[in-house]
Amino acid sequence: MDTGELKQRIKEGKLSGTYIFAGEEEYLVKYYLGLLTSAVGTDSPFAVFNNLRYDGEEVDFGELTDAIKSPPVMADWKLIVWRHADFSGMKEKELDALEAVVDLAEEHPYTVLAFTVADEGIDFGTQKKPSKFVTRFGKKINLLRFDKSTENQLYAWLKKHFDAEGVEVNMDTLRALVFRSGRSMEVLSREVSKLSALAHARGKRLVSAQDVEEVSSSTPECDTYAMSNAITEQNKQKAYDALEEMKFRRVDPTVIMGSIARTYNELLSVAQLLSEGREAADIESILRLNTYRVKHCITAAKKYGAKRLSDIVSSLARVDADSKYGGVTGYTAIELFISQNI
Repeated sequence: MDTGELKQRIKEGKLSGTYIFAGEEEYLVKYYLGLLTSAVGTDSPFAVFNNLRYDGEEVDFGELTDAIKSPPVMADWKLIVWRHADFSGMKEKELDALEAVVDLAEEHPYTVLAFTVADEGIDFGTQKKPSKFVTRFGKKINLLRFDKSTENQLYAWLKKHFDAEGVEVNMDTLRALVFRSGRSMEVLSREVSKLSALAHARGKRLVSAQDVEEVSSSTPECDTYAMSNAITEQNKQKAYDALEEMKFRRVDPTVIMGSIARTYNELLSVAQLLSEGREAADIESILRLNTYRVKHCITAAKKYGAKRLSDIVSSLARVDADSKYGGVTGYTAIELFISQNI
């Protein structure tokens, strides 16, 4: 099932059956489950009887059986939602129990049974070679999968949400926001609200890339971006702040050093291409970077200079070698590197 089919079922009032909302994009999982919930209509005084919610990776099929058999109270539908289920490790006995519950829901047409599942909690296989789970349940359960959106899909989605807030954005703003705050729709939706509120407070119609840099947050998945930004801006304090955040999250120091090395190698490549007379469009194509990133890298590469960037890359190699032969290691090595090079 795709989202178009789900919307059509909702429009026609054909809601009964079992649904699985799964995938990496939690925002879309919540959004489409919300559409189904609204269609069922769970705001009545009897919602406590007709809108049942359960949580946990391990599904209690006995609990679900009892819930399905109990008819709705003063309503046409009964919504039963099990959140955060994990089907990936189910044995044959549990799969049989799931099938029995799905069949039971079919026998009680007032039942709308829905599961939400993290991406790692279910194996879909591929389109050409579906998994055993999909082969077994694909015709019994309405399966909806929400993968991470591509950047272009995110840009279109963000533009739509900024429009709804009554503010304007351009592609530079959208690229800056995705670059800075990551690709989680859950996070980005909050950033849209924040940036829109800022624009309204300042009496502005346009949200700019500068606004993004001023107020948008780096997310846990984008800690390395925060360090990368500090490097390109040559902002030592921001680099220390980014490091403190990663230390708090116990990010492996070798991972941090790896991200620092990638950023400086990227800047060195940009500097070398600039010295060859390459334009921004050429650099974007050769290094496969987005326009916003290329713009920042060019500015940073010019400030550092090719000679200094080459020296920094060499010093990173020495730091790596020293760490393997009894030199300064861990976060201390990173702090020392920041103090000497940014």
